[in-house]
Amino acid sequence: MNSRKQKNKKSTKDIVPQVQKLMEMPVTARLVLGECEMEIDEILRMGQGSILELDTNVKDTLKLYINNEEIAEAKSVKVGGKIGAQIKQISSTEKRLKDLTDLD
Repeated sequence: MNSRKQKNKKSTKDIVPQVQKLMEMPVTARLVLGECEMEIDEILRMGQGSILELDTNVKDTLKLYINNEEIAEAKSVKVGGKIGAQIKQISSTEKRLKDLTDLD
């Protein structure tokens, strides 16, 4: 029984560095403000100062994606002279971890 206890302790010890690596893994975050459809000739005419009209109203909910998985809804906020996003609703920690690591 003592050797079984030691085995379990060793297993836990081995997992800690793996979890630490996971916590340091870089991810890509995207906050989607909206979308629009354009024809190729419109894209080719674009230049500095061009404006894209999105399908989103100023007060609409924004979507936050991490590694192409939607994990939260947010609203736009002003932070000093910059724009930011305040999380309104976020998926559970378990779901986010599953989505990011593709674990079952």
